[in-house]
Amino acid sequence: MSVPIIILREGTEETKEKEARMQNINAIMAITETVKSTLGPRGMNKMLVDSVGDVTITNDGAEILKLLDIDNVAANMMVNIAKSIDEDIGDGTTTAVIFSAALLGNALELIEQNVHPKPITHGYKLAADRALKLVNELAAKISQDDDKILIDAAKTAMNSKDIVGVKDYFAELTVKAIKHIRGEDGNTFSKVGNVKIVKVPGKSLRESELINGVYIEKEKVNAAMPDVVKNAKIAVIRRKLDVVKTEFDAQIRISNPADIQKFLEQEEKILIDYLKIFTDLGVNMVVNNKDISDKFGAYLAKEGIAAIKNLGDSDMKAVTKAIGANTVDDLHSLTEEDLGFAEKIKFEKLANNEYTLFTGCKNPKSVSILLKGGLEKILNSAEITLHDVLSVVAKVMDTEAVVAGGGAIYIELAKRLREYANEMSGKEQLAVYAFAVALEEIPKTLIKNAGLDEIENMTELRAAHKTENDKWKGIDTLTNEIGDNFEKGIIEPAALVNHVIKAGSELANLILRVDRIISAKGSRPPGL
Repeated sequence: MSVPIIILREGTEETKEKEARMQNINAIMAITETVKSTLGPRGMNKMLVDSVGDVTITNDGAEILKLLDIDNVAANMMVNIAKSIDEDIGDGTTTAVIFSAALLGNALELIEQNVHPKPITHGYKLAADRALKLVNELAAKISQDDDKILIDAAKTAMNSKDIVGVKDYFAELTVKAIKHIRGEDGNTFSKVGNVKIVKVPGKSLRESELINGVYIEKEKVNAAMPDVVKNAKIAVIRRKLDVVKTEFDAQIRISNPADIQKFLEQEEKILIDYLKIFTDLGVNMVVNNKDISDKFGAYLAKEGIAAIKNLGDSDMKAVTKAIGANTVDDLHSLTEEDLGFAEKIKFEKLANNEYTLFTGCKNPKSVSILLKGGLEKILNSAEITLHDVLSVVAKVMDTEAVVAGGGAIYIELAKRLREYANEMSGKEQLAVYAFAVALEEIPKTLIKNAGLDEIENMTELRAAHKTENDKWKGIDTLTNEIGDNFEKGIIEPAALVNHVIKAGSELANLILRVDRIISAKGSRPPGL
């Protein structure tokens, strides 16, 4: 008789083969159903209420996934994929989620037909490699200075957002902002953070403006300092402007009352020496990430020098990039070359907060968008959207490659992958077909969310892709027409499609290779 060998601790749960895959795939399907209806210009919103009752209404896939309280390993993997696309592209999270779920759903159908996961994952790998190659071949190459394409890409990114009504205005504004911060290194995307978005409630979105400089949420150190500084020569420092206290305990014994006055005069001399450094260089604005004492603030105000203090690292970075200054730790090493410049510095109150505005900077590498709106929720939604749009425009400028949106690229890829599958044999052929069908899930979802007939429009879309010249035929859900979306200005970064294909296929292959889930005693069940 064979004696069973117990390896796992008592209470450990083990889920095998088909059931394990079903649990993982069902968890991902559940996440997909949550965000699927948000895709496209006609997508719906989601209302999310957190544990303290705060309500968020949004159709941004990345925002929805970030706010969901998910307790499932497979589902969290999907969320991480979506986050990576949001970080690397700025848009396309919902598309990636839908594609990944479609790949897994199609694979599950093949597994139920007794196809082993190995040829499926191999076929998916072959299909993904071919699709990525096709995207690079099909993508239209553009110039960084092609403003029409950049503006069209910005508008497309806003088509499904709450600020779509003012997309023309914001498209031009975001393109101008990105052109201000772009560098010569070809990595504008990493500099998107140099566009500072400042929210001001109480006005309309159309009154938002691009500031050729930067807003910092700081008030001046002393009320007697000027409210406006013109032709500002700005010192950016990292030093506490006060009499430096010793780092150790010390006692000073004074026997003569006259020595008290000498001691105070010595402290004052230190501060006056600091002040002289600024006045000799003609500095009329000081920016400091350390403290400035009230006494020294009064000295500065008396000389007509304005100052702000205790800036955070991000604000310091924004200021230095805008005004072209060097940050200095040792005041005695401060020179004319270290100073920044702004035509005008203004201290003003926006809503209930005090701000310092630097404008008229020479060739600023940091700018601000003053975002105005009637309600706080509108401003919050617009801020998230603008960050996505800025990221998309920057990615297009970096990669200089775009494709038509509205599902056009996915229909063309599906068509060419079917032709590729016809050249193959074996079970991998079935996987490549399944990959092509998964790509079509994206335009199918766009059509469904627009309230159109799926079968009729998908049939028409496939039929429209006859020749090489028809590669950009897609659905325009704003007009409910099928046509050349590139000519209509429905544009997406080619990098977005590449990332969707890579991330989706890698996640699907990873999940399909899992044939056992072992849950330790006390852990929650793997399913939702």
